[in-house]
Amino acid sequence: MSGLSFIILGRVAMSEQEIYIRDQLVLQPGIGSVRFVRQGRALLERATAGVVYTSAKGQKKRLALAGHAVSYGLAQDSVSLSVANDEVQLTWQLLLGEELRLNLEVKNIGAQTVRVEEFYVLDVDAQKGGSLRFTSSPQNWRCYQNGWQSWTPTFARHIADGLWVDPNTDDYRVKHQPHAPLPSRKTISSEWFTVIVPAGEEKATASSAARGQVGAAADPSILLGFITTADQLAELRLALSDSTRFQRLVAITYADGVPLAPGEKLLSETLLLALGDDPLGLLDLYATHVGETMHARTAAEIPTGWCTWYYFFGEDTADDVLNNLTWIEKRQLPLDVILIDDGYEMAIGDWLDVHSAKYPQGMKHMAEQIAAAGHKPGIWTAPFAASSASKLYAEHPDWVLRNKQGEPLVAWQHWGVDVYGLDLSLPDVQDWLRDLFRVLSDDWGFRFFKVDFLYAAALPGVRHDRRMTRAQAVRRGLEIIRAAIGDHFLLGCGAPLGPSIGMVDAMRIGPDVHVDWEPFWQDLSAPSAANAILNSIARSFMHGKLWVNDPDCLVLRPRGDDSNLVLNEMRTLTTIVGLSGGSVLSSDNLPSLRRGRPRYLQRILPPYGRSMIPLDLFHNERPRLLVLPVETLWGSWVIVALLNWDDHSRVTQLDLAQLGLPQGAYHVYNYWRQRYLGVVQDHIVIDPHQPHETVLLLLKPVSDQPQLLSSTFHILQGAVEVKEVYLAPHRLVVELEKQGNQFGRLVFAVPGERTVSKVLVNGRPQRPRQIAAGIWQAGFFLQDRATVELTLS
Repeated sequence: MSGLSFIILGRVAMSEQEIYIRDQLVLQPGIGSVRFVRQGRALLERATAGVVYTSAKGQKKRLALAGHAVSYGLAQDSVSLSVANDEVQLTWQLLLGEELRLNLEVKNIGAQTVRVEEFYVLDVDAQKGGSLRFTSSPQNWRCYQNGWQSWTPTFARHIADGLWVDPNTDDYRVKHQPHAPLPSRKTISSEWFTVIVPAGEEKATASSAARGQVGAAADPSILLGFITTADQLAELRLALSDSTRFQRLVAITYADGVPLAPGEKLLSETLLLALGDDPLGLLDLYATHVGETMHARTAAEIPTGWCTWYYFFGEDTADDVLNNLTWIEKRQLPLDVILIDDGYEMAIGDWLDVHSAKYPQGMKHMAEQIAAAGHKPGIWTAPFAASSASKLYAEHPDWVLRNKQGEPLVAWQHWGVDVYGLDLSLPDVQDWLRDLFRVLSDDWGFRFFKVDFLYAAALPGVRHDRRMTRAQAVRRGLEIIRAAIGDHFLLGCGAPLGPSIGMVDAMRIGPDVHVDWEPFWQDLSAPSAANAILNSIARSFMHGKLWVNDPDCLVLRPRGDDSNLVLNEMRTLTTIVGLSGGSVLSSDNLPSLRRGRPRYLQRILPPYGRSMIPLDLFHNERPRLLVLPVETLWGSWVIVALLNWDDHSRVTQLDLAQLGLPQGAYHVYNYWRQRYLGVVQDHIVIDPHQPHETVLLLLKPVSDQPQLLSSTFHILQGAVEVKEVYLAPHRLVVELEKQGNQFGRLVFAVPGERTVSKVLVNGRPQRPRQIAAGIWQAGFFLQDRATVELTLS
């Protein structure tokens, strides 16, 4: 990287002094601000920084660079601006590179302790001359809104109008809004990061998204994201005075009143600022940087398994678990984890006090039986909380977080009973947590841990250790759990995302799935299939960079059997879980499933590992176009999922140009309908596209040679189960490998005058069937592995 270059434009008055730094910054030390530029054009005007602190006398004060003549320093790859009053000194450091990194340091230079409340690591305020200088009107902007914890609504929000609704309830505020109320409905808050897209009219293509380029716009998109997340909660706020006027853009981290003694310093989290024409690429860039900085656990295996929750809802027994385990074994399903969810314990907090009527021989015996069957025993806890009806709270009422009036803080109600957050800064609570997970892991023998409702540790209460922030409380709890269980698998849920990076192996990325498509009330965080799907799509880029994505469980039972999901809705849920590349957990009572339903589970096993790309993420608040390019040693193709979120049928047209595919002819196969749609060159029309239906298509280039077109044994159609394909004179041979016994089809394209005269599966003849001109298929049962040989004449 080249050294720093700068120019001082003459000897001018201090207020007019401007110092140009490369082609990225213009320092304005006379007024304590910076102009961010790109290709000679200003994008962020009069950006500055500041800190909010409480003095020794209890006065809330703010010190900002703006409006002051500040001192500054220039090093080879960094710039700093400083200002001070009688109590604190503020230093804003900007690190130069391909992207900019910003942080803020406050030092107590006074004689008495102060408490640091908030860092404004970036502040662009229209009232102080600041501006976000897009050429398009704010009403056309799109803003990625990331939620605070697993269940918090997340999508690329339209500025002018759209899906967003604030339920405005106490329960919602506790679970999803950890900061001060937003000043107006025209303010958008995003936790830890955001991408602002100026127009939102351009669409990505599959090939350009894979390359990190998506179209070009008159204005670049802007990424603002904190890439260190362990010590302070953080948010980005974009405020408009109305839908057409910019008001303010701030990046804030919360120090939560940490005391700072004379001479001590405190550093904010580090903010990444990047510009680009590809908003999807910027999301990937952010995930890559924060994952590297926070040492994300990305090498973990992708879990598959069965979970008790979404059928039994806490009323499961040992017999229920064993019956499902036996069913899994009999059918040789590759489900590794057997997860016993909520309901085995007598109360939240009393995890070692097992419900004897449900599990009469205890959980250790249950784990031993699961392990003896060759599976990984898993257990659910909500370890950062205690029920008001628990023995834990009765014996240790001083362990829970309380407000300034001394009242315990309610994290949620569990079946109508108040549950309080634990004070993770207390040494006794830390010891209890450590001992608990050592018992669960070392004594009871569990190897998979789902830890839920983790936001309870981050409630804004009075902590024993006043130096511990809310983010550090969550992080400290996870560090204790990780040390106790070692490298056993840890799945976070209901978890503030930032402090969890580097601690958990997998993360729930959306609300609970449910047996209803929409929730009972208007709330994007409420349990429902549609809400779970939306978050899973919007956070798909996190998979493999921050953790393994957990899209929540698969629910397959038909409508009327304790479910309201119709066939199209169940298929859509299956598609999204399968295309997520993340965990696959079934949560039906498997022995009671109707015949034919288990095949949907088989068709997304094993997980592919790579996640879908929502090409229209910044165009539609509910994305309708998902792609997953597949590359193998024997071929390449594109999987396309077209979603209809509407409650009515529609006509959907897909232009191949949207996918960025090379010009040419492509075979198209409709997976769920198992129908060959022909050869296309320009567009595909789906009519009718039924309500809540996902049309899952394979597009593969037409060849003058015989080729395997599709395998229906997996929704990726050959990406995981087809190990090799080779063409010999008058023969096409396919090698498959997939655990279990399942029926499916291979579809072949045989061009020209050739026909399929014979099909052998493991040496046994199968009858081929021609389904279109030059298109043949053969159906058979695959038991673990097979060699399929076509004889061509």
